[in-house]
Amino acid sequence: MQMSISTFPSHDRSLPYVSQWGSLDRNDEVVIQRAAPSGIDVFLRRTDPAQLHDWASDGYHSREEYLFWSRKICGLACLQSLLHGWTDIRLPMRELLALALDWGCYVVEPQGRVQGLIYRPFMAWVSSQFGFDCQLVENTPIQASARAVCPEQVLIASVSPEIRDPSIYEPRRGGHLVLVHTVRSGIVRFHNPSGYSHNADSTSLPIRVFERFYAGRGILISTRP
Repeated sequence: MQMSISTFPSHDRSLPYVSQWGSLDRNDEVVIQRAAPSGIDVFLRRTDPAQLHDWASDGYHSREEYLFWSRKICGLACLQSLLHGWTDIRLPMRELLALALDWGCYVVEPQGRVQGLIYRPFMAWVSSQFGFDCQLVENTPIQASARAVCPEQVLIASVSPEIRDPSIYEPRRGGHLVLVHTVRSGIVRFHNPSGYSHNADSTSLPIRVFERFYAGRGILISTRP
C-alpha cells in the first residue's frame, strides 16, 4: 500500500480528535463501571451507539463487529488522530484495525478475549508503515514523561478509563489509552477517545490529578526529521 506522509507539523499544529466510538456524541452512551477491584467493564446505555452511528462508514462489516471492537480501539483512535494531523493518510477505522491485527498489535484468544494494545508490535508497525519514531515509556511518573511532550512529540499514555470522571480518587491505573499532546504550567491536555462529550476533545487536568489515573507507561511518538 502506498501512503503519502506530509511534513510535520500540520499547517495549524493541531491534532484532530477521534472517538473510538466513531463520533464524539456517541461517547456519552458508554458506561464505564468498576466490576471488581481488579477490573473495569464497559456497558452501553439503553440507546445503542450502533443505532446512532453510521458504523459502515468506518468500514465495519456488521453492527456486532462495531460494538465488539469499538470497546477496544482507544489506541487506534489515538493513532488515527496522529495520521490525520501529521500525514495525508486517511484510512477507515476497520482498515486500520485490520493492519493492527496483521502486525500482532491485538491478539484474539479462542474464547474471544482480546489482548492489546500490545506496545512493541504497535511501535514496529507505526514506525515501519507510517514513518513515526516511537519510544517505549515504562515505570515513569507523568512528571518525567511530560517533559518530552512538545509540538513535535506526543505521548500515548496508559490511564484508567475512569479518567473521564476525574473526581474518582482511587481509580484503577491503566487499561485505556489517551493522547497527551500538550503539557504546560502543570496542566496536561489530552484527547480521550472515550471521554464524555464535554471532556474528551483536548480536555485538560492538573498533572497531579492525571497522575492518579496514569499507569506509568505509554509510547512517545514523533515524526522523523
